[in-house]
Amino acid sequence: MTKRLAERLFLVGFLTLAVLLHRSTASYPAFVQESTAAYVRFLAWFLGILCAAQLLLHARSGPADGDQRLGLAADPRRFWVLLVLLTAYSWALGPLGFFPASVLFLPATMYAMGYRRALPIVLTSAGILAFVYAVFATLLEVQLPKGALF
Repeated sequence: MTKRLAERLFLVGFLTLAVLLHRSTASYPAFVQESTAAYVRFLAWFLGILCAAQLLLHARSGPADGDQRLGLAADPRRFWVLLVLLTAYSWALGPLGFFPASVLFLPATMYAMGYRRALPIVLTSAGILAFVYAVFATLLEVQLPKGALF
């Protein structure tokens, strides 16, 4: 697949998303038709217009450097490991909850991406989790996923 084809496929996908988003507002309850549904329709129109404009510009431009082959990643093995880790993390959120699953996911991901020094991995993971706790759990009072086991 070339880079140019991938860009066009993404644009068509976002254009389709805009149409589906706009159509979904018809099923909103009547009391939100003037507020939430109007906002969602605005977003759908805005996304659709931008995608259509970009598709037109893309179609008018000549075959430049966008015809190069598109590789999956610099290291496909790392890509697949990351995909497996993300899948496992999303699965682990249910039984473990946000913080225990993140304590396992963050260091494992950093190690899989090539970082080998333990101290930066531990400090980065702890910093990220402390920041999430301080901002989301304490300041914004967002309920982070709690696990079924804990």
